[in-house]
Amino acid sequence: MLGTLFRRATIKTLDLVVDRGRTSERAPVRAVATALDRARSMVGLDGVRREQPLPKWEARHPERPMWESDRKKLHKFQVEHGIVEEDDGEAASKAAEAATSQPIVKIYYKRGCPYARAALDLLREREIPFDEVDFKGDEATASWLKIVTGRKTSPQIFIHGTSIGGYDELRALDLSGELRTRLEQPASGAEASEAAAETPSGVVEEIEVAELRERIEDGDVVLLLDVRTNTEVEGGVLEHAVHIPLAELATRHDELDREGVWIAYCKSGQRSRGAVRQLQQLGFRSVVSLRGGIDAWTQTDGQTVALDRIAHRPVQSSPKTRGRLPVVGSGFDSSPFEALADEWQEGMAERLEDDALVERVRAVLDECRPLVQADGGDIELLDVLDDVVHVQLTGNCVGCPSSQATLRQGIERRLMTRIPQIKGIASPQLVG
Repeated sequence: MLGTLFRRATIKTLDLVVDRGRTSERAPVRAVATALDRARSMVGLDGVRREQPLPKWEARHPERPMWESDRKKLHKFQVEHGIVEEDDGEAASKAAEAATSQPIVKIYYKRGCPYARAALDLLREREIPFDEVDFKGDEATASWLKIVTGRKTSPQIFIHGTSIGGYDELRALDLSGELRTRLEQPASGAEASEAAAETPSGVVEEIEVAELRERIEDGDVVLLLDVRTNTEVEGGVLEHAVHIPLAELATRHDELDREGVWIAYCKSGQRSRGAVRQLQQLGFRSVVSLRGGIDAWTQTDGQTVALDRIAHRPVQSSPKTRGRLPVVGSGFDSSPFEALADEWQEGMAERLEDDALVERVRAVLDECRPLVQADGGDIELLDVLDDVVHVQLTGNCVGCPSSQATLRQGIERRLMTRIPQIKGIASPQLVG
């Protein structure tokens, strides 16, 4: 070690002497400095020798997990500093592959949801390509997500067609490093082929009997499609089901609402899966199959009714019939709100004035408020003048394109139904 230190000190001194000699104004001094530099090179005092040579740079990536965004930044740094040469052909090939590849992440969210914004920011920060679907106000998509994921929350994130949950699950995968593995490793060949056979999105759209019963008990809109034969349905069908045999589905599908969430069932759940694929090819947005069919329903004490009790008629998707779809617990001829509206109107024989009218208006607005608050907004009562209710929407509803429909088709219609003397509503947010 002492010899190495002495050698380094000698070389440093010679460097200083040679540099000063070469910059001298005297020619003899410059000549001596040049001769001294040549002499020290001959004896090996021109630089400190390394005990081991430096390894040759092979321009390979370190063997460690790296995000694609970090790998691109590293490659850019190496190119800019001349460490590696950019391969134009390889760069063009990667760019073309990235341009033609489809995003493997799909996120369903409601506009204004803070968790959705956090999830979108995380995906953008990681430079992960994704498709996004805003299902705010889209009841069909919301119902489909509830069936597929069992959740009502926003957002809902799918990787390779498989639901992983919401923002908390996405962040947990990111922190553990498993997210990169999920993105790079799609489902196995057998699973992918089976999923593709069930639905174009890769998600096996089936609903359990327990989930169907829960939706019925919650009073949700349930559209049931029985695809069994005419002989089979003589033993009974699910209440309010529409019966169209699978063999006739191709010619009678126009009788069904394309925008609704249909639950198809048969005897054991095999033919209904074929019905799901057929309706999806015909452009139906949301169709699922009842796992186990009507056999699984009856084995869990599910009730059936005779086919002749169902007043079957075409269910078309139109503004006049959309709100009158069959709901378990009510008939085809009325919506669950109409009976309540009639009961309310029976108690409204006398005209309300002043505080009594204002209190009644507040009560009706309280009925509408939960639906508005679910989207992050609220309703504020400004005044009631000449039987015209003055209101305004607050929160996320401010500037929302759906606010016009909320005011006219939701709040105004409910007020005029429950309080017949009301002529309409007025709001600074109404156009025209």
